[in-house]
Amino acid sequence: MNTLEKILQSKTLERLRRFWGKQTGIYLKLKRFTASASEQLRTAMLLKNQGITLVFDVGANTGQFAESLYDFGYAGRVVSFEPVAQAYEEMLARSKAYPQWTVAGRSAIGSADGEIDINVSDDTVFSSVLPIKDTYVAHNPKSKMVRKERIPLHKLDTIADQYIQPGDRILLKIDTQGYEKEVLDGAMQLLGRVSGIKIEIPLYPIYENTRFAFYDIADFMRDHGFQPYSFHIEGVDLKTGRVNTIDGMFFKSEAE
Repeated sequence: MNTLEKILQSKTLERLRRFWGKQTGIYLKLKRFTASASEQLRTAMLLKNQGITLVFDVGANTGQFAESLYDFGYAGRVVSFEPVAQAYEEMLARSKAYPQWTVAGRSAIGSADGEIDINVSDDTVFSSVLPIKDTYVAHNPKSKMVRKERIPLHKLDTIADQYIQPGDRILLKIDTQGYEKEVLDGAMQLLGRVSGIKIEIPLYPIYENTRFAFYDIADFMRDHGFQPYSFHIEGVDLKTGRVNTIDGMFFKSEAE
C-alpha cells in the first residue's frame, strides 16, 4: 500500500469526512477509480468479460445508460426503447454521435402488443405505466405526474428478431419503474437467447401494483439459470435511510 492509499484509508481521515458531512451536508470521498468505485465502469467491464455484443435498453429515458457504456469502451450495439416523448427526443439527439446505437420507434415494452397510457412525471425518470404512490410524491415533488401520453406497446418477442444477428450475446437491461415483470412476460421466447439481465429491483416499491419485487426477482433469476454478478444502490429515502431500489446484474451460469 503506497502513502496516498494509506492516507485515503486512514480512520482519522474517515472521521474528518464524517464530521465535515454532518456539519455541511457535503460528504467527500476520494477512491481509486476501479470497478469497486464505479458502477458504470463495473457494468462495462462485465459486458466485455461476458462477450456481450447487443444490449436491449428497455426504459432508456434520455440514453444515460447507453452513453455510459460507450464512454467506458463498449464496442457493441445498443437498441434503446423509450415511451416518453420529451425523453425520447433528447435520446435521439444524443445517440447520433454513436453509430452502433439504434433508437427504436417511440413505444413502451410490455406483455402484449397494442397501446397503453404512461404517466409522465415532472422529472421524466419517474415516468411509469404504473401510478406512483402519493406517499413518495409527498417528499419528492419532482416525481408527481404532470400528464399522460398514449403510446404504442410491444412485446420484445414480437420485435426483437429484427435487431439480432447470428452469434450475438445479448444483455437485456430493464428499467421500467415497477413494470419489469410485464417486460419479462413479453420476452419469454427471447429469454432463452439472453446471456445477461440488468434489472431495477424494488426493495420498497414506490409504484402502485408493482408485481415484481426483491424476492420475486431473485426467484425468477435462479429459476431461469441466471447468477448474480453485481448490485448497486439506486434510490434511498433520505428521511429514513431505507433503500427503495437497487440495480442487479445477472448472467447465465454457462457464461462463467
